Amino acid sequence: MSAASLFAAVLAAHLLAVISPGPDFAVVTRQTLLHGRAAGVWTAVGIAAGIVFHVSYALFGLGWLIEGFPSLLLLLRGIGAIFLFYLGIGALRSRPAAGEAQVPEAAALPSAGQSFRIGLLCNLLNPKAVLFFVSLFAVMIGPDASYWLRLALAACIVGSTAAWFCFLAMALSAERVRTRLLRHRHWVDRATGAVLVGLALGILAGLAGAAIQG
Repeated sequence: MSAASLFAAVLAAHLLAVISPGPDFAVVTRQTLLHGRAAGVWTAVGIAAGIVFHVSYALFGLGWLIEGFPSLLLLLRGIGAIFLFYLGIGALRSRPAAGEAQVPEAAALPSAGQSFRIGLLCNLLNPKAVLFFVSLFAVMIGPDASYWLRLALAACIVGSTAAWFCFLAMALSAERVRTRLLRHRHWVDRATGAVLVGLALGILAGLAGAAIQG
């Protein structure tokens, strides 16, 4: 496969993965609706920073560490599942409130650092991201790809992730869209929570099955 074809195939695979609803999508949506555009964008930046970490260990060949020590991957998956479950339960506990469509007061808004940290942890502790990037760089790209091709792919992957989630935050923070969704904020929260808890339980069930078979 030529470098151009490989580049297009890997980028397409990543874009399909990143636009699919998942923990990152759910967290950016919730942060934007609850706290506004800035919180959503900083959450997106945190997610992109998490992607930098994932791409870095895959780019520099540290995927062998995860492949060589399966117990490490199991531990990461367990921690990630617990974190997703924690976020999901918090969202599921949302209750209808009077004046739900009102914009939160400035004092209640999270700082840029807090929003960044939420996005970063959500992405870093997503066990599916670990599996995806190890597979992407080990299987699709392989050891023969040049360093510069890997670096270009890494830059495009990080950039496209940041662009997509920043776009999502900008779109959801449009006044008409946000006001309409905030009228049903508790249902948005519950849907987000259901996604996160479902993912967490699926991961934990897989770990339990692996433990029983082992």
